[in-house]
Amino acid sequence: MAKYTLLLTMLGIAALASGQCTNPVNRPEIRSMSPQDRSRFFAAVDKLRHNGELDRLSKLHVDNADTIHGHPVFLAFHRVFVSDFAAALNKVDPGVPVPYWDWSLDATNPAASELFTSDYLGGNGVGKDNCVADGPCADWKMDIDSPHCLARKFNQGDSIAPFWPPEALFSMQKTCNQYGALSSGIENGCHGAVHLGISGDMSTMFAPNDPFFFLHHGMVDKLWYDWQLMEPDTRFSLYDNVNYNDPPVSPDDTIPGYPNMRVKDSLDPRNGLCYTYGSSGSNEAAKRLMQEVDRQSGMKNGPGKSPTVPSPQSASAMSTPADAAGLAPSTGPTSPVGPMPPVGPMSTAGPMSSAAASSALNTAAGNNMPSADSAAKLDELTSQVSRLSGNSNDKASASAALHDQQVNFLQSVLLNSMTPNHGLDIASAFLNRQNRFLKRQLNALVRREQAETPGLGLDDILSGLASGLLGKDGVVGHLLQGLGHVVEVLPQGLGETLKAVGGIAEDVTNDVFKILNLPKIDLAKVPEEERHIPYVTTLPEWWYKNNNLNATYAQQLHSQIHDMIDGYNSIPGYISPATAHYLAKKYGNHS
Repeated sequence: MAKYTLLLTMLGIAALASGQCTNPVNRPEIRSMSPQDRSRFFAAVDKLRHNGELDRLSKLHVDNADTIHGHPVFLAFHRVFVSDFAAALNKVDPGVPVPYWDWSLDATNPAASELFTSDYLGGNGVGKDNCVADGPCADWKMDIDSPHCLARKFNQGDSIAPFWPPEALFSMQKTCNQYGALSSGIENGCHGAVHLGISGDMSTMFAPNDPFFFLHHGMVDKLWYDWQLMEPDTRFSLYDNVNYNDPPVSPDDTIPGYPNMRVKDSLDPRNGLCYTYGSSGSNEAAKRLMQEVDRQSGMKNGPGKSPTVPSPQSASAMSTPADAAGLAPSTGPTSPVGPMPPVGPMSTAGPMSSAAASSALNTAAGNNMPSADSAAKLDELTSQVSRLSGNSNDKASASAALHDQQVNFLQSVLLNSMTPNHGLDIASAFLNRQNRFLKRQLNALVRREQAETPGLGLDDILSGLASGLLGKDGVVGHLLQGLGHVVEVLPQGLGETLKAVGGIAEDVTNDVFKILNLPKIDLAKVPEEERHIPYVTTLPEWWYKNNNLNATYAQQLHSQIHDMIDGYNSIPGYISPATAHYLAKKYGNHS
């Protein structure tokens, strides 16, 4: 019977995707639903628990876990998976609304969200097994992955660590121009914070046991959908492997777990899968704030100009002088931005030899991989990239000037993995969590035309030179440990932009409250620390490992988010949409 149901569901999903959609279903934010519609949704989900469909979905997710996480198909699979859930709901209650949860609005204090009350999905687990004891999921008994109660265990005891706020999500959507960049940014960044914040079943591969999974992934899917709407003529057909260590991908690829579904069937949900998303206001509120930030920074720097930041030519002025760091005067290749400095251990006379690469690797790593301190310093360097960012065309030309040296250096690294004297060191790099970025980078550089900008991270290399972090903590360490930044996911230089903002006027703040349909409060009565965006927390190493992710890449995003939050918190009068949402709930009836 279960196999028959599975076959019908898969055939139903495939038929839906291949059909013509004339009236897409709108998926609402759960808090915009009437109490009656919410109760109807919860009742339908409970029917899936009783008829075995929720078990089927959880098992499908478990069985395909290794192929759907840490790979380009991440967003596409979960789009189809949530649609599978929606189709199952409509079998037990035709026309039942299928909502999403905009958790970015709860980013400031997630545990205070109404979603963790008995009127919605219930709260934290209780007892030694952390069983959910209130709301529509109270006392649920689950069979996947083994018999247990539905569990939740908030990651900070009775509270949940902050999520990514709306402006961070909007900045990521604005920065990413390729599917893989967005997918990797979501997967390595905001996605895991929600899973681990709620934890219990949500921190496992059988997370679909908890209805929060589908509300969360509805929001993840909406992030992709909203990004597609920014350039609808092209983005509803984009699918690539940017920022992933995968062979070339195609829209004709089959989606894991759904043999009758191809990626292209998922790319435009307005057709085939036949749905759209209703707005929660968070994206529009973030956009309103960013318009004001852009307006003020543009006024300070002149019409149509970006905030002024030093070019690579002035990099030496920002930190330790080159001669103090033991560097020879710059005699490297030239570019439109001026002479290029020698890159780390490479000779300015030409590409590095295999023997020289071996020597540099052993000197830099001390016959071991770079230390955690090295990774921390590299993260610090990443935050300095904004001060080295120049004209994008100049950066591209400067990067192209180093193309051949980079290719030869990385080829030498790989060649040395085959030699008896140095194979162990390089092999350990390949077994290390960072190895896929090194190998992918070589392949990308070899295939890339010289006129294109290589993704090696010229800004990071120049930053390392300017900071005097060569040798043990230099470019070799960067190559082996810091190659997560291949294609931008978050904007470089945003900190400089935010410094140009003198303050957010009351009329802009009023607009934010109106967009979110919140009661206006007297912010002067709110303690300053409550008006600030809280930092997001790093995720545990095991999460990255279990999801085929790269911890260095994720830490880089984490560092950028902290810089971004610092910038916003430094602007007088700035109120994040997430902060406005929280403060309106806390003070709206008392101000």
